[in-house]
Amino acid sequence: MELTINTIEKAFIAEGLDITLMPGVDHLQNETYKKTVITNYKLEVIIAALNNEGQDKPWVDDYSDSDQYKYENVYEYSPSSGWSLTVVVGWNPGTNCGSRRVFRTRAIGRYFWEHFSDLIKEIL
Repeated sequence: MELTINTIEKAFIAEGLDITLMPGVDHLQNETYKKTVITNYKLEVIIAALNNEGQDKPWVDDYSDSDQYKYENVYEYSPSSGWSLTVVVGWNPGTNCGSRRVFRTRAIGRYFWEHFSDLIKEIL
């Protein structure tokens, strides 16, 4: 399957959301916190859109289903080159794994990094 969502705008459209409507953050006093909340919201929308692309129904990460594999990106920081994607780890959940931002396939995890790493780097 070829993924076509390569912009934030396309992700919002795919999820049926209005990109001009962001979470309210005016009550937060720290500008960094405000930016983090907005960025996290954008990331959640993008990941949902990528996981749902090409599916008949929305893909839901079900942590009670040990037969449903999930993939998560692992990032590494190097002082000489900055942040990079180290590996996309696949696992099926058991009681020993926490919930994280996960992808339906390893390819989606890599694609996410290739197209949206700038957003991840904002909050790492």
